[in-house]
Amino acid sequence: MSVTIAMPRMSTDPELTTAQSKYVESLAQAGAEVHWVALSDPDAAVAEALTCDGLLLPGGGDMDPAFYGQERIPACGEPNLLRDAAEPKLLRAFLAADKPVLGICRGIQVMNVVLGGTLYQDIKPFEHVPHNDHWAKVHTVTVRRGTLLSRLLGQDTVLVNSQHHQAADRIAPELEIAALSEDGIVEALEKPDAHFCLGVQWHPEWLSDADPAQQGLFGAFVEACKG
Repeated sequence: MSVTIAMPRMSTDPELTTAQSKYVESLAQAGAEVHWVALSDPDAAVAEALTCDGLLLPGGGDMDPAFYGQERIPACGEPNLLRDAAEPKLLRAFLAADKPVLGICRGIQVMNVVLGGTLYQDIKPFEHVPHNDHWAKVHTVTVRRGTLLSRLLGQDTVLVNSQHHQAADRIAPELEIAALSEDGIVEALEKPDAHFCLGVQWHPEWLSDADPAQQGLFGAFVEACKG
């Protein structure tokens, strides 16, 4: 069975960056192909994306704090207007259709905001472990038992990479915390009543080549996309 995953096109450049290619490689290893969705027309993007079996919300820049009722502070990056306009619509459409969703880094933050949560615009003042390395496993995440993530990883703690300066603050009512970092930062959220809706704050696509547990997240997502 052919499985196609919709992903928002992260830039207008038709050439894939190394970061984008990592998603493609991890999904291909799991038996799925990526369909990049242009975002210039959000409604057309939704219609196009819904022809796919699942949605992956990838990493990227900061979301406009206006979406969660805050003024932007100097440490918050400039918003990506195309992604901010289209990704909430994509997420709502896939949840309404009960199609699987996987959010990574910015993706978990979009999930939390769209469903009614807020973000820390900058975690630097209270972070106590590194959150700034794509490649290396730099801190431990504690996984809550009984969660989807716990069943997928099969372990209570996991070493992860980390490349972010924002994180979920107030958690959306429909989401549950599935994992926390050593300094208490939310590392995973999931929507228990969805077919498959999981967000992780780290970047499993950079670890999946060498870590079967991280590749397993993509495998489980693709399996869920099969119905």
